[in-house]
Amino acid sequence: MVPDPYAALPAVEIDRRSKITIDSLTAALTVRQKVGQLIMPWLLGNYAAYDSEEYDTLRSWVDSLEIGGIIISIGPPLEIGAKLNVLQRRSALPLLIAADLEYGSAMRVRGGTEFPVAMAVAAGGQATDAYELGRVTAEEARALGIHMTFSPVADLNSNPANPVINTRSFGEDPDAAAPLLRAYVSGARQHGLYTTAKHFPGHGDTDVDSHISLPVVRACWDRLDSLELAPFRTAIRAGVTAVMTAHVAAPCVTDERPDPATLSPRIMTEILRDSLGFEGLVVTDALDMGAIVRAYGPGESAVLAFLAGSDLILMPTDPRAAIDAMVAAVDSGRIPMERLDRSLRRLLRLKADAGLFDRRTVELDSIPTIVGKREYTALADAMATRSITVVEAGPLSSFRAQRGSEAVVVYGRHTSLSAGNALAAELRALGDTVTTFRLYPSSGPASYDSARAVIDAHPRTIFAVHVRAVSGLGSLAVPAALDSLMGATSAATPTLLVSFGNPYLLSELTDFRGGYVLAWSGAAAAERAAAGAIAGGTAIGGRLPISLSPEHPRGGGIAVGALQRDGPDSVAGAEDADGFDPAALTAIDTYLDEQVADSAFPGAVLFVGHRGRIAYRTAVGHYATTDMRPVTDTTVYDLASLTKVIGLTTAAMLLVDAGLLELDQRVVDYLPEFTGPLKEDVLVRHLLLHTSGLPAWVPLYAETASADEAVQRVLSSPLESAPGTEYVYSDLGAITLTQLVERISGQPLDAFLQERVFGPLEMRRTRFRPPSEWLPFIAPTELDPWRNRLVHGEVHDENAFRLGGVSGHAGLFSDGSDLMRFAFWMLDAWHGRLAPEGTPYLPAHLVQLFTRRQSSPAGSTRALGWDTPSDHGRSSAGTLMSRASFGHTGFTGTSIWIEPERELVVILLTNRVNPTRENRAILDVRGAVADLVVGALQGRAATPQKGEIITPVR
Repeated sequence: MVPDPYAALPAVEIDRRSKITIDSLTAALTVRQKVGQLIMPWLLGNYAAYDSEEYDTLRSWVDSLEIGGIIISIGPPLEIGAKLNVLQRRSALPLLIAADLEYGSAMRVRGGTEFPVAMAVAAGGQATDAYELGRVTAEEARALGIHMTFSPVADLNSNPANPVINTRSFGEDPDAAAPLLRAYVSGARQHGLYTTAKHFPGHGDTDVDSHISLPVVRACWDRLDSLELAPFRTAIRAGVTAVMTAHVAAPCVTDERPDPATLSPRIMTEILRDSLGFEGLVVTDALDMGAIVRAYGPGESAVLAFLAGSDLILMPTDPRAAIDAMVAAVDSGRIPMERLDRSLRRLLRLKADAGLFDRRTVELDSIPTIVGKREYTALADAMATRSITVVEAGPLSSFRAQRGSEAVVVYGRHTSLSAGNALAAELRALGDTVTTFRLYPSSGPASYDSARAVIDAHPRTIFAVHVRAVSGLGSLAVPAALDSLMGATSAATPTLLVSFGNPYLLSELTDFRGGYVLAWSGAAAAERAAAGAIAGGTAIGGRLPISLSPEHPRGGGIAVGALQRDGPDSVAGAEDADGFDPAALTAIDTYLDEQVADSAFPGAVLFVGHRGRIAYRTAVGHYATTDMRPVTDTTVYDLASLTKVIGLTTAAMLLVDAGLLELDQRVVDYLPEFTGPLKEDVLVRHLLLHTSGLPAWVPLYAETASADEAVQRVLSSPLESAPGTEYVYSDLGAITLTQLVERISGQPLDAFLQERVFGPLEMRRTRFRPPSEWLPFIAPTELDPWRNRLVHGEVHDENAFRLGGVSGHAGLFSDGSDLMRFAFWMLDAWHGRLAPEGTPYLPAHLVQLFTRRQSSPAGSTRALGWDTPSDHGRSSAGTLMSRASFGHTGFTGTSIWIEPERELVVILLTNRVNPTRENRAILDVRGAVADLVVGALQGRAATPQKGEIITPVR
């Protein structure tokens, strides 16, 4: 029977927000209990029976040692979740669970999502990939009951001979690594996972594996301060939870003492705490590693690490001996009680903030709905595709141009049983005939002779070399026999070498003459991406985050374009209703006519796009209640809040793609005048998600006298809630983002969009402040009581009017044809199709990120800038569009919805505010029209009654 989890403790009411509760709990624990909380042993995530010797050990950890946490390692998801639930229920205090999840949960969880390694993410060049890695890792980890990851690796791999860091690093340059570190930390933190920057003060410039013996960093203070420490400063500013020590010696900064940094007060307290100002949790690297355990033993190493500045002691070889030694050190006065309590409070606060005093177990049934799901695998594949880097092209073009027969020689460790499988399978799926042969470090002359026979039987060869950083291996070299085989093969036949690990292999080879391609890791996603680059004709654009040689410096890499564009025709094509039910299309016209007759709006224009062509268009009604001219499909409408997505969000995407804007950078870093309580915590991401805490709206038009005064009022507006906690649709957030875009781009928003978007896309009827000659074909909006006139050809939104007619929240005018051009451009980008010459470029992963619903805060349907369909109730997207759809509405009666899977676009333009904004019938009309369109595509003709939204046929 599992005991009462609080039976061993005094009655303490846990209030996760109360400092007094933490202090009371600290005071209630004995010295031994306090020390036990700071010990985290290692646990395999395998299956074990409750009466096994393994569970006997676990029970002793929890019941006798009263440890504070567990480091969980390799196992299947349900076993990990179940085992952690048992321990959590048994433990008196909740356990903090941690794991090494550097490249996603799959690093420790069989069946979790395996992402490319950090250096591959850097090669892809997109900080959003690092954010997504952090996000997905967090969501999978928390589903399993894991609260902390020992990542990201903040080491800069400046030494090519480094046998333990290598591709685990984001590269060798601190400035290039900074946005990736920030993004990863933000992605994980915002989705509930604590992060750890490691290995302090830097393990990148070493050539010894600390799992075996003690590496030495020769750098002195000036070098450390400018290079090795820079990524840790970045991570600390980004809000990293913990910093992990490094088992490396840095004698130049420790007065020539050979102490490992883990045991050095000079490094872990004076530099990390005092110089860098880190106030979070300091954790040791594993104390069972050779660099520590042989010299100091399990007890003294724990005491020395704690005295040096660590709060949490990880993986002592003997947890009981470590606790005994630390208790003795407290009893003797060697460890002051105040010092022990300070570390304990840090740990208890993390547990409280993680909600563990409220709920410590997980729902096992929910694990398969989250861990390893298809959406995450697709993200990993996309990241891997972006990371593929061509260092030397060799015969790559011939491999890409023609399908044929090839030998694939896979080299890897005996334990890498799946190495090469995904590569060969994908090459075959793409049309190649493949014969594989495997070589291992222990392979002898007979194996190499057999490999040569396979190679000789094929007209071309791919060497798939899996040499990667493995703890305790101590080497990243290839054997001389493999070097000789690759050299001889490349001299005789077209040959590619693909490195699925160590990127520095080229420097080891003596006579290799083929192409050299980096896939960075042995993940299945990396193998599939390599096959796509070789045989599938996908575009290749990875760049080196490290220097390989003077001929191949950092930033190098040969860009290779996609072989073909498998996309639809451009907007300019004729109408094509293929796939639609003609009767159902006619029903849409009838429905819109009925809405005009019922005064839902004076007139409307509907455009339906399908697979790159305009499938249907119609115009009903008239310009205004006082202007009976019939509307046509070229009538221009005030888009109102469609401006937020057509204009402002697109500008933000372009700046993010250019590396000029980071979603997880603070707004105040771009706009120092954005001041006020808590506003230093507002991120760019919050503005796009409407979670900044800014008010929804204030009457700038009535309370300010100029555009400058209105902007100042917005930037100084106080927050109504903490950033990231509540969704409030905010025009003030969009106005703030407008100022940020203009500050970064150095252009007014209208000029930037005209130059970068509307001009290149030939959107000739889209602009802010339309000229007077457009008036005859612009639909009027409201008879405005503030302006005392009919608003016609000027922005309807009063605040946008006060801002001069140009703002990110409102102000754009456009027609259906122009908006369809924009929508098809977005669909091409979403699917990764090459845009026509001169068309603005956005990478697929970025468009998908901006248009995908974000997971927080709860209840919000927002993507970044865009909206997504509601899961229930009334929605302007209707009930039939998929959740992957994205769109937006405008106050004047406009809407746009795009469904990527079916490549369907629905654009509805009305001036429902004519003659007054009090007319709200449009709320029913938008969803009904969307359902009619989707129903027509699916062959379900139906005409909704007024106020009715069609429900799917089940």
